[in-house]
Amino acid sequence: MKTITPEELREYREKMHEKSYILIDVRQKPEYEEGHIPGSVLLPLDEFEDQVESLPEKNLIFYCRSGGRSNAAALTADFFNEAGKDIYNLEGGILAWDGIQIEGLPMLKLFNSDIDDGMDKVLVDAMNLEKGAFHFYSHIIERFPESGLNDVISQVRDGELGHAKLIYSHLKNIKPDVKPFEDIYDALKGDILEGGYTLDEMVNSLEKRSDNILIDILETSITMEYRAFDLYRVVADKAEDEKLKDALYGLSQAEKAHMAVLIKSLESSI
Repeated sequence: MKTITPEELREYREKMHEKSYILIDVRQKPEYEEGHIPGSVLLPLDEFEDQVESLPEKNLIFYCRSGGRSNAAALTADFFNEAGKDIYNLEGGILAWDGIQIEGLPMLKLFNSDIDDGMDKVLVDAMNLEKGAFHFYSHIIERFPESGLNDVISQVRDGELGHAKLIYSHLKNIKPDVKPFEDIYDALKGDILEGGYTLDEMVNSLEKRSDNILIDILETSITMEYRAFDLYRVVADKAEDEKLKDALYGLSQAEKAHMAVLIKSLESSI
């Protein structure tokens, strides 16, 4: 078992593919809802011992409030580690984490289908979320041309369409006779985003902007992308179908690329 600092954790996640590790929050549900590291799955310590032997053969990173509970979980996981997995405990816990935190539980209800009720239905739900993001970024381009962000936002917006096509490719693999992409995509409303907000709510939030619309747009967009990453990552960890897992891990990996583009733009604007 190793200790990992917040900075090392950020670097680790930047270079590692999402399917290669699991970030586990061992606090209680109310603590997790108050704020958790994006993409972390909740597994309270009092439930951990019963599930430790069934954890996937992946690298495991544990955290809690300050590092004590997660240290116990990491040591327990290390005891059962026969596959040579890397096991880490986040030094200082979430109190030491100076990155973005997500409030609430990942909005699994955004998937109208049960996660394991049918891979094709879950993927169509994911396409709808991507279309919602496409609409949101299209609105920004049309409504706020003075922001000077059209090139960056266009890049991210076009990426959302690319994500939808990526999802469709997975759908086509499992259901070869599925309708063409354009038929499915055009029929989707795209009226809700990954954080559970409706498109109208997100658009209206920008109308209540401060004096710096550029910063408002970037911060709102970054938050949305983090919520997308959080949702896809947690759903991937919960899914039982391996093909669905791979598809959702791929989406969470793609969301990281969007976050990087937006964060770089924000840093250069401050």
